[in-house]
Amino acid sequence: MSIASVSHHRVFGITPTICKDNIYYIDESTIIYPVGCNAVVADIDQKSQKFVPCSDRAEAITAFSVSTDRHMFAVAEKTTAKPLIAIYDLHSYRRRKSLNPTSESQGLSKEFMSIAFSSDTRYIVAQLGAPEWILHYYAWEKGKLLGTVAVNPPKSVSKKGCVVECGICPTDGCQLSVLGDSFLRIYRYLEGGLSQAYEVSAQGQESFQSHAWLTSERVAVGTSNARILILSGSAILQTLLIDPARAGAPTPSITVLRSTVKGFLAAGQFGTVDVFERNMDPSTKNETYTASFKIPIHDDAMVVRTMTVSGTEASLILLSDTNAMHKVQLSGADVKQGADVKFEAAMPAFHYGAITGMDICIRKPLIITCSNDRTVRIWNYITGECELCKHFPEEASSVAIHPSGLYILVGFGDKLRLMNVLIDDVRLFKEFSIRSCRECRFSNGGHVFAAAYGNMIQLYSVWTFENYANLKGHNGKVRSLYWTPDDALLVSAGSDGAVYSWITKDLKRDAEYILKNCSYTSAVCTPDGKAIYAVGSDRLLKEITDSAITCQLDGNEVLTEIAISNSGRMMVVGTGKGAIRSMKFPLTGENEDYQEHKVHSQSVTKFRISSDDQYLFSCSEDGSVFMFKMMDRNDRGMKKEKTMVFSDEILITKSDLEEKTILMSELQRSLEELKLEHEYQLRLKDMNFNEKLKELTEKYSQEIEALKISTSVLRAEKEKEEVKQEEEMQNLKGKHLNQLHEVEAKYNQELMEEYEKYQSMQSKSSNQQEQWQRTMKEHDLVTQRTLAASQKDAEERLAMKQQEIQKLNEQINTQLQECQEIGRQSAEDIDQEIHMLQTRYEKRLRNERDEGARLKGENGIMRKKFSSLSKDIDDNKAELARMREDEKKLKSVIAMLEREIAGFKKEMSERDELIQDKERRVYELKKKNQELEKYKFVLDYRIKELKEQVEPRETEITVMTDQIADVNKELAILHKLKLRHEEEIKVLEKDLATTKQEYSHEHRKLHSANQTLRQFRTELHTAVQHIQDPSILKKSMENLIKKHCSRDAETLSRVDVEADVKEEYMRQNESLLQEIKEHRKKTAANMDAYRLDGILSMVDNQQLLEEIATLRKMVKFSGPIKTKQFGKVGASNAGRQEATVDTTRLPSLPNANGIAT
Repeated sequence: MSIASVSHHRVFGITPTICKDNIYYIDESTIIYPVGCNAVVADIDQKSQKFVPCSDRAEAITAFSVSTDRHMFAVAEKTTAKPLIAIYDLHSYRRRKSLNPTSESQGLSKEFMSIAFSSDTRYIVAQLGAPEWILHYYAWEKGKLLGTVAVNPPKSVSKKGCVVECGICPTDGCQLSVLGDSFLRIYRYLEGGLSQAYEVSAQGQESFQSHAWLTSERVAVGTSNARILILSGSAILQTLLIDPARAGAPTPSITVLRSTVKGFLAAGQFGTVDVFERNMDPSTKNETYTASFKIPIHDDAMVVRTMTVSGTEASLILLSDTNAMHKVQLSGADVKQGADVKFEAAMPAFHYGAITGMDICIRKPLIITCSNDRTVRIWNYITGECELCKHFPEEASSVAIHPSGLYILVGFGDKLRLMNVLIDDVRLFKEFSIRSCRECRFSNGGHVFAAAYGNMIQLYSVWTFENYANLKGHNGKVRSLYWTPDDALLVSAGSDGAVYSWITKDLKRDAEYILKNCSYTSAVCTPDGKAIYAVGSDRLLKEITDSAITCQLDGNEVLTEIAISNSGRMMVVGTGKGAIRSMKFPLTGENEDYQEHKVHSQSVTKFRISSDDQYLFSCSEDGSVFMFKMMDRNDRGMKKEKTMVFSDEILITKSDLEEKTILMSELQRSLEELKLEHEYQLRLKDMNFNEKLKELTEKYSQEIEALKISTSVLRAEKEKEEVKQEEEMQNLKGKHLNQLHEVEAKYNQELMEEYEKYQSMQSKSSNQQEQWQRTMKEHDLVTQRTLAASQKDAEERLAMKQQEIQKLNEQINTQLQECQEIGRQSAEDIDQEIHMLQTRYEKRLRNERDEGARLKGENGIMRKKFSSLSKDIDDNKAELARMREDEKKLKSVIAMLEREIAGFKKEMSERDELIQDKERRVYELKKKNQELEKYKFVLDYRIKELKEQVEPRETEITVMTDQIADVNKELAILHKLKLRHEEEIKVLEKDLATTKQEYSHEHRKLHSANQTLRQFRTELHTAVQHIQDPSILKKSMENLIKKHCSRDAETLSRVDVEADVKEEYMRQNESLLQEIKEHRKKTAANMDAYRLDGILSMVDNQQLLEEIATLRKMVKFSGPIKTKQFGKVGASNAGRQEATVDTTRLPSLPNANGIAT
């Protein structure tokens, strides 16, 4: 009995709710981004990930930022109470500080929607969200809130999202910027508060989308109309336009701006990343910005959501609205020279919608997911790559993968489809008429799959596709299916509150449990099938044995998913807030026996565990898939089994294989032709090179002879120069030796003087050392006395804290195992810190040795402080006496309040008498009410008369509804005729397909005949080569006759037959094409007739609706008359409800489709 160890290993996804600034560079190969309730540090090259979890109170990450020096990062967390900002160290991944919003906030705003660091990493600006929109300015190292200001939107703005983002000036940390949909405001921190410096408003229908600080005075703002405004204060210095002709949308907007050393980058909906650089205008001598070059994005329709540049500005990563992450190199001559530079995928594209289904393969390291973004993705969880991504025209609600990994099931709104998994595609193989299949599962053996069809479970054979069983029992939709490891039992749970266990062999129900007021979302069982565990909307985890609850735990929140390991020794549960709980298993009945991990930011939708129980996978509505390493703590001492061997087989269709073989043969033939051509070209080149080589050798031999003569002349001159230089060298050596002796004598004298100074300084140093030792001994005596007094005080405190330590020891033992794991992970970080601390403390030790003499003076200062503290104690005693006097005063106030209570009781008795008078008044009003009821009787009689007038109108309405029903029947008959013609067209299309197959067969036969003909030509050509030698020519001709002429009669007859077959084929093909044309004409005529009948029926229905509307108006006409009459009565009876005609009791009228309204 233990709690399974669950640790983060890998994640596929990124937080989609943070629209801006959710990805940053740490170094050239490492990035950081938020996912769920975690910050992920990913190495792009090594494909490794590290995780920094948020606090236990965090529900989601709403904003994210990294400091300019890449040493800190900030996370804005959404919690159950007020939001907070957590500051983390990027090297140790430890939390440094937590920042809370201002106390002026009324708690209406639940999240920080944008945060940013200053360039010196000392300050943080944070923008609180709607509806308060308060801007916060922190000195985070001190945990101090320097100032706040409410960013109220302009009166002309009626949009829901007022503020887009906030920022800090890179050179002046006291200048803050806030960008809204229609304004840009600059605030300055002065005299302990924030004050607005200036504001720039958008013009017309234009809105601001992004901004970036370029210098201390200039800001670039991107708009929704593809314009970039360069602002200096509130003035527009320059306007840059992005060509809208390249945009996918009619009004492309600039969603991201990033400043660089030389200028800035711009991206949005226009299919490129534009690089702007700073230049000096020679005419005005002012700085301007011009477009330097453009980097195209492979998908023009992609919208860039965020963008980040590395510290050296050598590379760029952008994130699109479809969660695709692309990377490009900015450094290098190829980019600036306009070379074909394209973005590459930095990481596999993630889901950008809620994940609705997930499954895991047994024979391959694959998981498959489907999402609301209309994609099905297959992930390799060992390599971390997306093996395959398939887009569909509609959303998939469920998905399952075969244990072999070669087939998948995908549930769509109209049908359940079985598909083959190829090397780069999934191809449809079989369709099943199961609509809106919310859950489907392959059995562990792979021979059967189960699919939920409403409140029924259908079992199909994987190999024959036979629906051999329908399991009925649920009254609501089936939400969960689970096979036992041996496929003997199938566990199902539904929204009707029922959990069933089915015996798959006998197709009978084995166990059941029903709770009608609970909607179950997931149910599993132990490997032996004896105990079932289910979670649902009642927030309880139930253990069901023999159709009865044996144990249940309160989850304190909605539990959405549950999973049990294949060994039956580990259990995990997912919650509606995205947390994962590792339960103590088997269950003990105690609610707190679990370990919770904050993972997702939204509800957990699916769990899967690998077949070897090493990995846990969870997906959520936030579009992320987390992968965890699982380990049973009781098995730590056991030896690990061998690593599971996965298969690497793939499917390929016969047609694809034939196409590839034909293509290979054609390529081989073309390769041989190219080889011959290249050999011929090489011979020509060899001949040309040989001729050039002869010319060059003759030319260079002549030049060599001329150079030999010139070399001999130069050698003689060189020998003369060497003799001359040798004489000059001997003279210089003598001169330098004399100078060297003089310098040595001078420096020896100076060295003796310095040595004498050194001896005198050494004697002074020894005297100072003895004096310092005496002062240190005196200081040690003082410290020992103070230490003895503090030790006595500490022993008394130790006795008081001993009991608390015993209580905490129990908690320490439970947390010790977790600490060991954390300690192992942080061992490397600690080693680095130890090295840093060692150097730091060695420096500090040297400083403290120098400060040892200064401590004696500080000791006297401490004595003065002691005397001041004794004075403070006396002051506190006087304050205590004053507080006792205040206590006496408060007692007198209490006595006075008790007297007031007695007065209030007397007043209550007087008001009781007044209530009795009111009751008498009510009795008189009741008498008047009886008289008014008599008048109501008269009005009811008149209402009956009006209803009798309405009945003839209702009969007319029923007649018209019958006419509409007849028209609908005729439309149904026409629809059946249309379906019949469509079936005939399908038959003809099948015939056409068969003819195409026959044509391909004939084409292959023709190809073989051509091959034999080419072979005969080559053999005949080789025989003709021996025409001068009759004996060899005779043998070769005999071989040709034996090989080819023995089949002449057969081939001639076959040629005649093939000609006849071809003629018959062409005749039948023409006749079939003629029949298809005639059928198409007939269907077109029928469709025109159906369309005309539909138009006529629509006209008739419109007329009937107009008549019904007039009848309704006439029926309702009597209502206002009676309300006016009852209004007169209500004026005299204010305490009673008016009597009105209830028009809702009239019979419901059908509309044009026959539906009652």
